[in-house]
Amino acid sequence: MFIRILFLFCLLLCASESYKILAIFPTPSHSHHTLASKLVKELAKRKHEVTFVSPFPQKETVENLKEISVEEIIPIFNQQKKHLFKLNELTIFENVIFVNNIGLLVTEELLRNEKIQKLLESNEHFDLIILPQFINEGLLAIGHHFKAPVVLLSSMPLFSWSSFLLGHPTSSSYVPNIQTHYTGHMNFWQRLCNSIYDAYSILYHQWVVLPKHRRLVKKYVPGQPDLYDFLNNASLVLVNSHVSSYDATIQVPNVVEIGGFHLEEAKKLPEDLQKYLDGSKEGVVIFSMGTLLKSSSMPKEKLQALVQAFSKLKQQVLWKWDSEEMEGKPRNVKLVKWLPQSDVLAHPNVKVFITHGGLLSTMESIYHGVPTLGIPVFTDQKANIEFAVEAGSGIAVPYPELSEEKLSQALDQIINNPSYKTNALKRSKIMKDRPIHPLDYAIYWIEYVARHEGAPHLRYPGMGLAWYQRYLIDVAFFVGLALGSVFIITKQLLKLFMGTQNKQKKKTKKN
Repeated sequence: MFIRILFLFCLLLCASESYKILAIFPTPSHSHHTLASKLVKELAKRKHEVTFVSPFPQKETVENLKEISVEEIIPIFNQQKKHLFKLNELTIFENVIFVNNIGLLVTEELLRNEKIQKLLESNEHFDLIILPQFINEGLLAIGHHFKAPVVLLSSMPLFSWSSFLLGHPTSSSYVPNIQTHYTGHMNFWQRLCNSIYDAYSILYHQWVVLPKHRRLVKKYVPGQPDLYDFLNNASLVLVNSHVSSYDATIQVPNVVEIGGFHLEEAKKLPEDLQKYLDGSKEGVVIFSMGTLLKSSSMPKEKLQALVQAFSKLKQQVLWKWDSEEMEGKPRNVKLVKWLPQSDVLAHPNVKVFITHGGLLSTMESIYHGVPTLGIPVFTDQKANIEFAVEAGSGIAVPYPELSEEKLSQALDQIINNPSYKTNALKRSKIMKDRPIHPLDYAIYWIEYVARHEGAPHLRYPGMGLAWYQRYLIDVAFFVGLALGSVFIITKQLLKLFMGTQNKQKKKTKKN
């Protein structure tokens, strides 16, 4: 404990200087906003002057925090949200296209926004720019425009194309594509498929997506800068990941894992929820599909499967339901439109958390040691749930396979087998066993980059190389060319030598 306090004291001493920071997070997703808001509020609390661009204005005024609302992006994003449940019907290749198209739409809508254009045309100065690392490469032009170091915040482990773009050494043999259901322990066929998915994702991003972002930058950013000149110039990448939630991977010096930085000890629950949880002697099952996915939008047969499975339980079910009263609602189900999810999961009567597998929900369940029953739908949700399955703290019921029978079997197993709870508590212990809270760690590194004017010394030399140089393709080509030349020359010399020998034999025979 003394070492932790001393470490934190040293960090606070280093953080005495105040900086002017611009944080831009345009994606209208509440999970993304939760992370961004947590970070910028903490920076403002530590006396930094923060300008926060977001589609969700703060409900209360925060000292040192100036907001620029870009609510105009929300309707465009909501149009795409209607298709989220259908993503399970698409291949990974089609998912890559869908996700990148959303990123392109949000990026353009932000750059063309009148408030952002006014900001770009101003004479503002910033010591640091914080941007999301989430299919929005065109935003990097804002850091270039203000000539300020850029810190990227990734709400999840990096997409394969992001790792490639940033020059991070990841291998398809043990780093699963985030859109698959694989973990780091893949068999031969999974490694083969993973390699194909990675290659396609990278090539599509390089040849199709980046040129479009490049055109947006030239169109909307003063001076028409070339995006390709500063694509991988970020000083620091903060990744919302941790070994308790994902397999360990190799990280370069300017990548810092801060998984679970939004988490904290449980706060007091509203009186009605506290009474409900305390009075559920057989325990409570929590069900939530997060903020992007609405369970009321599920097809009728899927909802019916849920209702029938829940009606058989002796436990109470707390269901985050976003619509009006539910037809045929079982007596043991309580519907709530809003749920202080992390605080509820901390209650000792919670037996299992049924979740879509979003990373924030997954991390909350890990933190509080609650077993998970996952119904993943898209992107990283499958990987998040698969890791819980591998760790022995969860069970997966893929959305296309969701039925009353499978859900009932999974619930019976996870509630009545104590090993799931034991393994969940092990993961919780790993997540909490850190020398410093990840939020303090994130703030330290942000201030570190500002203090050292971008901290270029954290960038390993390979980040300045073209991809074909970094992966020694040019060297392999040269060696192949050299060996080929030696082979051809040797072959010609042997042919010439053999020809001379034959002539000599013929001449001798004639004589």
